[in-house]
Amino acid sequence: MLQSISVQTDFSLRNALKEWAFSVISAQHLPGKVLMVLIFCFNIGSILTYIILSTDPVESCMKEYSIAFLIDLSFNICHLLYFGLRFLAAQDKLMVWVDLRSLVDFFTITPSFVTLFSRRAWLGLRFIRALHILELPVVLQILNVLNSNSTTLKLSRLVAILTGTLLTSAGFIHLLENSGDPWLDFSNPQPLYYFECVYFLVVTMSTVGYGDVELRTTLGRFFVVIFIFIGLGLFANFVPEVVQIIINRKRFDGSFTGVSGKTHVVVCGHITLSSASAFMKDFLHEDRGEVDVKVLFLGNFRPNQELEAFFLRWFLKVTFYQGSVMQRRDLERVKMHKAGACLIICDRFTSDQHKEDAANLMRVISIKQYCPNTRIIVQMLKHNSKAFLQNVPNWDWSRGDAVICLAELKLGFMSQSCLVPGLSTLLTNLFTMQSEIEQDGDTWQNLYREGLYNEIYTEHLSPSFIGMSFAQASKLCFLKLRLLLIGIEYQSGDQDFNVLVNPPSHIKIKLWTLGFLIASNASDARRASMYCSVCHRDIKDLPRMRPCRCTEQKDVSSHTSTMSLGFRRPSLGVLPFSPEGETLRERECVWEQQQQQEEQQEEVGLDSTGLFHWCPPVPLKDISLTRQSASTLALQDHVVVCVFGDGGSSLLGLGDFMMPLRASSLTAPELRTVVFLGDPHYFSREWPNIQYFPNIYFLPGSPLCGADLRALRVERCAMVVVLSSLSSSSDIEPSMQDKETIHFCVNLYHIRFSPEPGPRSTLSHTQSHGQGLELGHNHGPSHDTLDFSHIPMIPEKAEVTPAHSAGTAVPLLVELVNSSNVCFVNEADSQEDFSSLTLTQAFSVGSVFSVDLLDSLMAATYFNANVPGLICTLVTGGDTPLLEAQLAEDNQLRGGEMSVKMWALRQRSKLAQLALQDEPLCSLACEDFKDLFCQALDSLEILCFGLYRLLDPPNPSMKRFVITNPSAELPLLPSDRVFCSVPFHQSHLLTLRRAKTINHRL
Repeated sequence: MLQSISVQTDFSLRNALKEWAFSVISAQHLPGKVLMVLIFCFNIGSILTYIILSTDPVESCMKEYSIAFLIDLSFNICHLLYFGLRFLAAQDKLMVWVDLRSLVDFFTITPSFVTLFSRRAWLGLRFIRALHILELPVVLQILNVLNSNSTTLKLSRLVAILTGTLLTSAGFIHLLENSGDPWLDFSNPQPLYYFECVYFLVVTMSTVGYGDVELRTTLGRFFVVIFIFIGLGLFANFVPEVVQIIINRKRFDGSFTGVSGKTHVVVCGHITLSSASAFMKDFLHEDRGEVDVKVLFLGNFRPNQELEAFFLRWFLKVTFYQGSVMQRRDLERVKMHKAGACLIICDRFTSDQHKEDAANLMRVISIKQYCPNTRIIVQMLKHNSKAFLQNVPNWDWSRGDAVICLAELKLGFMSQSCLVPGLSTLLTNLFTMQSEIEQDGDTWQNLYREGLYNEIYTEHLSPSFIGMSFAQASKLCFLKLRLLLIGIEYQSGDQDFNVLVNPPSHIKIKLWTLGFLIASNASDARRASMYCSVCHRDIKDLPRMRPCRCTEQKDVSSHTSTMSLGFRRPSLGVLPFSPEGETLRERECVWEQQQQQEEQQEEVGLDSTGLFHWCPPVPLKDISLTRQSASTLALQDHVVVCVFGDGGSSLLGLGDFMMPLRASSLTAPELRTVVFLGDPHYFSREWPNIQYFPNIYFLPGSPLCGADLRALRVERCAMVVVLSSLSSSSDIEPSMQDKETIHFCVNLYHIRFSPEPGPRSTLSHTQSHGQGLELGHNHGPSHDTLDFSHIPMIPEKAEVTPAHSAGTAVPLLVELVNSSNVCFVNEADSQEDFSSLTLTQAFSVGSVFSVDLLDSLMAATYFNANVPGLICTLVTGGDTPLLEAQLAEDNQLRGGEMSVKMWALRQRSKLAQLALQDEPLCSLACEDFKDLFCQALDSLEILCFGLYRLLDPPNPSMKRFVITNPSAELPLLPSDRVFCSVPFHQSHLLTLRRAKTINHRL
């Protein structure tokens, strides 16, 4: 028993000693850090004493101990004690004996103690202490001189390897040359100093080879032969890299010295040649005039040769700094607290979109902590990531902080094109800047390109506009100033600003009202702020228009709009809740009358924000179709969405696609039925985000299957949209990124639709909503038990000619990841070489869209803080803090009850496309666009801003192209369709027009 207690005591003692030794030498604790630094200093001291002792012969007798020897002996005693600590703390005692540090101790400590007792000195292998120089980076990190992300760490490692290798090899040469060859009885030694050996190796590694120092021993020459293969490779690889790092540190690790009165912006995030060139092209576009802003790119990497050449080409406007916005020191280097804005670019081709958004969110947090007043414009990929920004400390919309959500905008543009064909092209042309090119001949391309060079600008309307209705102000701008006023910023309270597109007549222009104008350049847009009803009444030469000196005409440009850098809007595109001259009781009476009318016509269910149509969520199986059940549905004027994705691909975010299609500004007859076609495993992951939108169906299948397309009656649909989540990786060859989309287009173009039984009474939107076709009424346990008794079916003997007999005539909108692949989508574009996607026929007709086109929104938002608000009004269907908070909370919409406030939220204008030959425009006598613009505003309160015209013949597919902001004198054609903004109270005109269109097709 006593023996057992003794064994346990010894074991506990060993463990205690082991833990103590580990805590002493571990760099995780302060004593270990101090000890490691001291041991490194002792190693350097041992190297210095070796250099001093190397002036004596390699082997000699000592009559008395020199000071250098005693100092070296004391260092070796410390090394011996450190070896003992390492041995005690080691888990594997055997590995300690073969460790590099232990081997160095064996060959350096032993000769010192032999010399101490025998008085016979031998330098031996003491020079291998130089190998401890390899620990220099670790020591510098312990002293906080370097950090793990710094390029200086790499520089220190390279320098340590070169220095350690050189000094150790020089020691070998010194030992071999001063000792001689052993087989010659050491009779051929050559006295060389240690520094002469170092000099010899440097000359040898540099391939200079002066020849003033030569080796005489065979062992020395043999060692140099081996060293040349190793050392020359190290020298050739490491020295240029060290020099390059030192040069780049001087070039890219400096600090920005700002010039007083000059603005600078910082661009960070995913910086590549393509993203940087696209940003600078739009940032310094000639239409913006003289841009005196310095652009600082901040990236935690060293630019490659192509990117470096790009920065050199723009060296007067651009400077690159190597660093990270996560480091306070780097933020100070670029003067982030004085920057006009910080723009954060995301990686669109990342395989993990949530990780990329999280990284950008961390950048925002870091910047806001260091400089809370700096304006930030950030790109995000996912809509739910955008919602988290409102929780970031110091994030303030009123300061101009903005987020560009690429998925939301991309799907929003494409979704609006399902309601208004060609709208994605028209809006893209307005929010991007294009350089003019020489026009040739009198073709449709000239009309398209004239509109292509128009953009949206904001200017404060001059005092001459005060008291006018929007229609009056818009007509004045169009007829006198050659500008198209599409909307205004309206203040309904002390701090509430709304972006209103084509507001009703009771909204009057106030002082300093901000107008949204379509113009060809910024100088033309300034006419709205310079106009004087007295001095410029009869002006003819508009380019020579200058501000007048009337006492009533003040410098409007000096007054900054509250919205541009002011208060966050509670809603977008929404009429003020209590306009002037209308009491709350009057509004309630109007709402009650409107509600009674709607109850007779439609059953309206809205979400809690009042921005979208909503229905109770149901399981996916209740709205899933089979090919047979889909073919019996009377589908007409619907939307077919073909989705390429699988169970492992990233989600597209189809909720962003459905929101504009279910905006509350649309009445129930205007809601198009949406049918998705794709992989069931993928769609089951998307379904939770769209299950609360009405009139949705899903057909499990493949977009490449012709039978599935025929079952969904794509020849009768309003639009076929093709989306892919399989082509967003940067690892794929660019030309292969859109292979699924291209395969679909090739397949569709070769499909021929023959006459077949068709419905005499179609599945109209009124029927689908009123008779229980909405999503919440489709209940059933499986595909086979679906109850479609309430849906109009195809009569057995009814026949009707399909709307489109060829696949090339089917309305189509596809997304391209690589813009150059447009040549595979449209045959006409394969015969010409285009410098930009916007110049292709496929884009001009509204058949393709690319997220690349949204890159320009970063620069546009910097120069115009109102751009995100206007885009949300026109594209995404609405945006409020309540909606953002709800999406951030649980990423889904909840149902709400109809109220006065809900009804007010619906009263916003909507974008539409009307045919000149149909109601209500057919009653107008118009010869040119000026007549159409004025008469539509006066009699119908409809704002026209573009045309959708047939291509020049031959045009067998009857394709149309977009004319943005046509000139006033442009003659109209009977076949033209008009892009317009229709007030909510004129929704019955759209319902009547759609009903006639469906009947005409049938």
